[in-house]
Amino acid sequence: MKILRMLLAQTRMNFNWYLFRDGEMMFWALAMPIFFLILFSFAFGFGNATQASAFLVPGLIGAQVLSLGFFGVGVMLAQFREQKVLRRIYLTPLPPWVFFAALVLYRLTLLAFQACILTLAGSLLFHVRFTGQPLNVVAMLAIGALTFVSLGTLVGAVTKTMESANNLASVLTVPLAFLSDAYIPLDRFPAAVSAPLHLLPSTQFIDALRGVMTGGEPLTHFTGWIAILLCWALAAMLLSARVFRWV
Repeated sequence: MKILRMLLAQTRMNFNWYLFRDGEMMFWALAMPIFFLILFSFAFGFGNATQASAFLVPGLIGAQVLSLGFFGVGVMLAQFREQKVLRRIYLTPLPPWVFFAALVLYRLTLLAFQACILTLAGSLLFHVRFTGQPLNVVAMLAIGALTFVSLGTLVGAVTKTMESANNLASVLTVPLAFLSDAYIPLDRFPAAVSAPLHLLPSTQFIDALRGVMTGGEPLTHFTGWIAILLCWALAAMLLSARVFRWV
């Protein structure tokens, strides 16, 4: 019970530090995905904005999951290490894993708000029908978050400064988002290009999320991809545990 109170208190502090006191952060976190949804739905819709929006909502949510892992966790850990915050946390009575868990919980809560707002915008503005079972959608989001938080932790573990972590996160997030069926359908690429892109964990996650969210497909249709995503998560966690340093 004491650990739970510590976790919730640290999570609440994260919201106060990084969101509520920063109006710009609130704008980027919540308003910009809606802006991109509206912009891309009309730009890529070619007269059928509803169909484009149905494709884009899961893609934008998937891109936010990538950002959650690489920027929200990876860059933040590197920043905390550079600013000696990790060292101070390690020396306090607060268990280090509670500090890390609170950071992830804060980011997951923010992701839930983003996903709900994007889904609501797609439904109200473009009349998109989301036929998937809510529990399947939540489960797929959790699997994606686990995978990319683990990979983000690895980014924070192997980089020594916030600048290097930010550069590495940018190199990973931007290409993965644009080459993983998030914004542009991969079937528009030549087969020789699209085939290897389907092997990316980001593509497998976003396509599975789209399948359960707008296609109404069960999770069992994506058992193979889910197994691969969990293998990525496990490998990243094991490697992070070996190389991560608090100071």
